[in-house]
Amino acid sequence: MDKYSSIVNDANFSTLSLKAASHPKALVHWENLLNYLITKASPLNKTLEPSIYNLIKSTYDSMLYNFPYLENYYIDYALFEYKLGNISRVHKVYQQGLRSFNERSLHLWISYLKICNEVISNHKQLFKLYQKAESLIGLHFMSGEFWEMYLNQIRDRCLTNERYFTVLRKVIEIPLHSFSKFYALWLHCIDDITDLIQLTRIAPKEELLKRLKIDTSFQGRKGPYLADAKKLLRKSTKELYMTVQHQVLEIYSLFESKLHINYYCSAETLIPAEEIATWDSYLTYTINLRIDALIELNFQRALTCLVHYDSVWIKYAHWLIEYKEDLSSAKNVLLRALSLSHKKTAIVRLLYSVLCKLKDYELLDFILEKEENFYATDVELTDDFEIFWDFIQFRIFCANSRLQTRFETQSDQLMPPKVFDIILRRLSHGESRKGQELLLSSLLQFQSKTNTAILETKIFKHIIEADWTFYLRDGCFWYLYCKLIFFEPTRTYLEKRRYIVGEIWEKAKKYGTAVLPKLRHFCQSYIPEDLDLLEDLFESS
Repeated sequence: MDKYSSIVNDANFSTLSLKAASHPKALVHWENLLNYLITKASPLNKTLEPSIYNLIKSTYDSMLYNFPYLENYYIDYALFEYKLGNISRVHKVYQQGLRSFNERSLHLWISYLKICNEVISNHKQLFKLYQKAESLIGLHFMSGEFWEMYLNQIRDRCLTNERYFTVLRKVIEIPLHSFSKFYALWLHCIDDITDLIQLTRIAPKEELLKRLKIDTSFQGRKGPYLADAKKLLRKSTKELYMTVQHQVLEIYSLFESKLHINYYCSAETLIPAEEIATWDSYLTYTINLRIDALIELNFQRALTCLVHYDSVWIKYAHWLIEYKEDLSSAKNVLLRALSLSHKKTAIVRLLYSVLCKLKDYELLDFILEKEENFYATDVELTDDFEIFWDFIQFRIFCANSRLQTRFETQSDQLMPPKVFDIILRRLSHGESRKGQELLLSSLLQFQSKTNTAILETKIFKHIIEADWTFYLRDGCFWYLYCKLIFFEPTRTYLEKRRYIVGEIWEKAKKYGTAVLPKLRHFCQSYIPEDLDLLEDLFESS
């Protein structure tokens, strides 16, 4: 029996693979399966059987499909390919991982660049990668290791020092955790200057003259002048150091020192409330700095550990909408959030709003269909009233958007029959569902001069005829019924009073004085002249 057959025929493999397939969102089962395969397949080298390689590769792919934020497993996967000599696959795995993090994972970039330092001999190609990484993760508070790698590669691969000075000067202006290390390098560069013309490596000639009054074309005694110039540069460096030090200490004391989780946590892991609150404050602080690259980076950092919490996703989308006015990106963020966040109510509501602003009614309709299918066509059974009511409102919105043209007025139809049926099914569950009184009240928002009769017949009269006592014994139902009739625009004031007293109150009195307080409140607010009549009616019952 070959090695592959011995693995797949092993009872342990069957058990582990079955658990992973049955519970694809349980990380521990994937880890157990992968560890088993790696152990059995070892040593991992170029002699590994293709069938075993494909088995391990497919396991990594499936695991990362279900858990796209596992930085360390992208690295393990890439190193697995590296051991087998599959360099093109190494690049693909890292690039796949970076895409999952919006290309803003410091951990992945550092690991990827370490490999690239070894396998890419073309200097231009390598530095292009470093420049891309710089634009994406260069402002990370913990990016000192990245900058150190970048400077080392410049020193080793470049024939002149110009690029080294340019990059180093950029680094010392960034508030990094390890900022002092780069100031030491900068001061060393100043000490190494032996000629006035070399000062242009530190800063452009015009800037030196304007800011520090240093003339690199000075024609007098250059030795003393150079010494004074270097002294001015050290003083300027010290001032910059103090400024950056203040920023670093502020960021560290307020936020970074309070963050203890910087990696993906599985869906069942509870993140401390303090951690979430710190990230919220940190993101607000970052937004106020108005540095887009840093804002995007810190949002991605927060999502790495809080990916299953809706607060970060919503804050991210709001920033894109309010500050960037980028509805398309906000839509993409919210769609991503739907698949990863535990709580979806606020995400769905904001997504509906964004899709309406984008006039993307087709996608809105598709999402509503998916939401309905998610509840196995029983969306009315959801315990979350906000999700249910948002669903209803946007169902109506989509129906109207499809039916109307720019020349048409709104149909007299209150809402699509299918939506009406969903509402009635929701109401039929009575006290077993939250927000039923709020649902009745919300339905009155759709009242117009042409549809009051529909609302009365299909909702209020239906509840009375069906004898749904949960509503009939509650004064709120009768209050809303009276309100519906009172705001019916086609009746006169006298007709409204006559109908409310003769029809509604007559039906309500059989449910006793429990409903009287709400009716009394209605009477005091709208028809105070009939208050005595109301009291007499209930006394006689």
